[in-house]
Amino acid sequence: MPPDEVNRSTIDVLALARQAGLDKAATEFPEDVAAAAEAAAQAQRACAGGGQPTDEPWPPMRASRSRDAHADLERTTS
Repeated sequence: MPPDEVNRSTIDVLALARQAGLDKAATEFPEDVAAAAEAAAQAQRACAGGGQPTDEPWPPMRASRSRDAHADLERTTS
């Protein structure tokens, strides 16, 4: 890639790739590494739920107060 075509985001992407252990790929195929990073960013934006990665998509489980959980289940579903 000629130096005049290299922009700031490409330099950042290649630096991140090298930090991730992709030195050889970043050196030999910088355009491909940049394209892969852009594709990953687009996929992440498409799947963004707006929350934190540690947020649970459902309420936390709660322990039953009864020792007989099966009987509790039958009472709530009947």
